[in-house]
Amino acid sequence: MKFLLIPVLICFLFFFARGQQSWPIVIVNEVKLSENSIVAGDGFEGFSDFSIGAEKIKIWGGADQYAAVYPEEMLPAFFVRTIMFKDLPPEDGIFEWIFTGSKGGITIKINREEIVLTQRYYDSFGFNEVDVETRKIKVDRYPQKNFIETKTKYSGKISAISFESNSNLLVKLKVNDELIVQLPCLFDFTRHQLKYAGKGIIAGTIFRPQQGEKIHIRINPERKFQEILGFGGILSPAAYWTLNKAGKENWWKLIKEYNLLLQREYPASARLKSDYSNWDDPAYLVPHYYGDNFPNGELTDFEYVKKIRALGGMDIFEFWTLPAFMYEDGKLNSLKYAESMVNYCRTSVKKTGKAPEIVGIQNEVRQTPEIWRDMTIILRQQLDANGFKDVKIHAHNPGTLKDGISAVRSFQQYPGVWEKLDFAATNLYDYQGSIFSPDDYDKRIADFNNLVGEKPFISTEICINAQFLQTDAYKISFSYAMLYHKNMAQLNAIAIMYCWTLLDYTQPSFAATRTLFTLDHSNDMQPVASGFQLRTFGAFSRHIRKGMKRVEVLQESAPLLVTAYADKKSKTVVVLNPTIRPVEFDILWDTGKFKGMERTSSYHSNQKSKVPETIVIEPGEILTFY
Repeated sequence: MKFLLIPVLICFLFFFARGQQSWPIVIVNEVKLSENSIVAGDGFEGFSDFSIGAEKIKIWGGADQYAAVYPEEMLPAFFVRTIMFKDLPPEDGIFEWIFTGSKGGITIKINREEIVLTQRYYDSFGFNEVDVETRKIKVDRYPQKNFIETKTKYSGKISAISFESNSNLLVKLKVNDELIVQLPCLFDFTRHQLKYAGKGIIAGTIFRPQQGEKIHIRINPERKFQEILGFGGILSPAAYWTLNKAGKENWWKLIKEYNLLLQREYPASARLKSDYSNWDDPAYLVPHYYGDNFPNGELTDFEYVKKIRALGGMDIFEFWTLPAFMYEDGKLNSLKYAESMVNYCRTSVKKTGKAPEIVGIQNEVRQTPEIWRDMTIILRQQLDANGFKDVKIHAHNPGTLKDGISAVRSFQQYPGVWEKLDFAATNLYDYQGSIFSPDDYDKRIADFNNLVGEKPFISTEICINAQFLQTDAYKISFSYAMLYHKNMAQLNAIAIMYCWTLLDYTQPSFAATRTLFTLDHSNDMQPVASGFQLRTFGAFSRHIRKGMKRVEVLQESAPLLVTAYADKKSKTVVVLNPTIRPVEFDILWDTGKFKGMERTSSYHSNQKSKVPETIVIEPGEILTFY
């Protein structure tokens, strides 16, 4: 196969929280195909023969068409499917291979001159066109909008076509085993079908990957790593207050079920009064995450904190933007900052019976190394002097791991500062910049680890806020499951906190990406999963308990991603399959049997079952053993 035009890499720039994101698109405009026959290759199996063109049928609501072919399968989250043609379409025929999901689809159309790939969305009435002058809406059979379309002219004979959707959020189209199109695709596929219009018959076989070679996951419980503190995030008090009595009862059941016992307090911050009288005053709620949404955040609910503690949880408090009264002539007065932190501790003791277990230096807002030094030293002094010696401190947590590296260097610049911090911390929003190649993030993780050393690490904030990722899709939530795995296996996180645990949103894309739960406005304001993020976060949080220690998983488990945890009473193993083929495996761990297993996928939400005798994990699945 020879390309008449070299494949071109087109970068569409999408602005997100910090910086720009390159969108990797490869399009071959013209290609000359060789006459060589292409076979599916080792590791693939034919599972469906097809023949189209022998029968025409009447379709309700449409014209006569040839009977389509609907392969009998539900597609896994990640897959590759290959068609080997036996009888090719005549010159005047049009062949279509259509992949569909709940939000959109991709159609591959082949005629005698070109191959067209169209990615489209059809989940909004807003895709219809409106002509205000004629007062008409252009409505087809259903609303849809083409998101992107590629065209590749070709000459020669097509023997095979292959379509892949992988864990890097990319789809790839190959013809005779040569890549002609690569596009990001953010929605999920569930099924596919074949159509043909023209003379004669088109026939072939659909191939899919065979099950991978059996893997033995070996656990070495003698080698231990970090001790787990837990999982959680920030609750919006306004959302919680909107729940009725039954809704609140359900909420606390969900908190226990998903083990979300770390409550990260996001206080009044810039609106805090100098007399500290409005830590929990509802009048000082502020909107969060823009758009048409309503006030959700930046306030404390001490009664909620008290309930979290009753379940065995803890309170983690820190400021974001600091209030104006802490500044003098434009410079932060670190003593006033520390006094405010101490006042929160006193107020918490008064209203909940206990001070926060952990306080943070400051969320995201950058200070100079000198200011960080003063904030850290004076905060520790003031906590100790006021009876809060047991309150621990985590480092400033910037928005990104890249800035986290810079922050650690700042804290280590002056002697005695880094040593006063109990935990390292950072948010991980720059992972979104590696979303199309997640392992590129590993170098940054290694750099951070080299600076942090043995200090325990808290992963303080994770969610999706990049503008180019604003949609609810399982494949995106799986990409974040890979980030949770990196947190546990590489960053040695003792705690992972999603940005928000509960928010009340009007615009659904904010709910699906910013929070684990939202309110069901159409069902008595009950708390419900906001999208797919909860199930992949839950694959870790539900059975990795406080006090467990991560133990060694030997390297034979690759390409599966595996972490294991144990305490004196129980053990947990979390297994992810980021590949495009199913894999059989067993777990070799000497200490007793597992009680059960939970399956997480685009079709299963932490579904409980017995551990099967033969364990097979499908592409894109997460299996949690406990």
